[in-house]
Amino acid sequence: MQVHQSIGEKRQEGFFRYSSMPGYQEHEYQLVWSIPDAVKEKIRKIRMGLQEKYPMPYGAGQQVLLPLVKFRQRQLLEERVKQSIYQLATGWRPFQIRLQDFAAQPSHSIYVPVATRASSYGNAGFAGITRDLKSIQLLLRLDKEHTPFFITEHKILVAGKLPSHVFDKAWLEYSQKSFSAQFLADACLLLKRSAGNPNWQIIQRVELRNLPVGVRQQSLFEA
Repeated sequence: MQVHQSIGEKRQEGFFRYSSMPGYQEHEYQLVWSIPDAVKEKIRKIRMGLQEKYPMPYGAGQQVLLPLVKFRQRQLLEERVKQSIYQLATGWRPFQIRLQDFAAQPSHSIYVPVATRASSYGNAGFAGITRDLKSIQLLLRLDKEHTPFFITEHKILVAGKLPSHVFDKAWLEYSQKSFSAQFLADACLLLKRSAGNPNWQIIQRVELRNLPVGVRQQSLFEA
């Protein structure tokens, strides 16, 4: 007996054929700050301590990231994305980022927030950078269902996806703890990963140089 494919099955088959074509593979990307090793090590020790006391699989070994924007895009647009981010980031002026104490997102996550009153220029820096990134949001949009996510609450995750009973105990302790770290935000990293891969790969590093538009364009041409 002949079995006919449904419309949905045909669409799904067409999608997989389309997405397997060269250049049409989809990837996850995120633009993050380049964090000094000393600061990352402090965060890792906090994660390890929490893991030892509350043994749950919340990724103590995951990368220490402070993201600016997350998005999905196809391989064929990767170079355009890299060029656009380069032109933006080389025009940004380096500034100090201060991490202070702990905060929580009830009832599943604990994180280290960026201090909102670190400096007036620091706040303006984050706002201006987000505004610049939104100017290229069409390039960062895969389709209507996958639009870029611009970070508005800047933070480094310590523990996420916690069961509520574990979160309650851990937050009771960490809400009383203090933490402080500071570093110069002078470079960004563009990260990429493919479906099924938990690790992020660095595909571009851009230094903040406070260059005017004309010099940025010339610098990109020479690169």
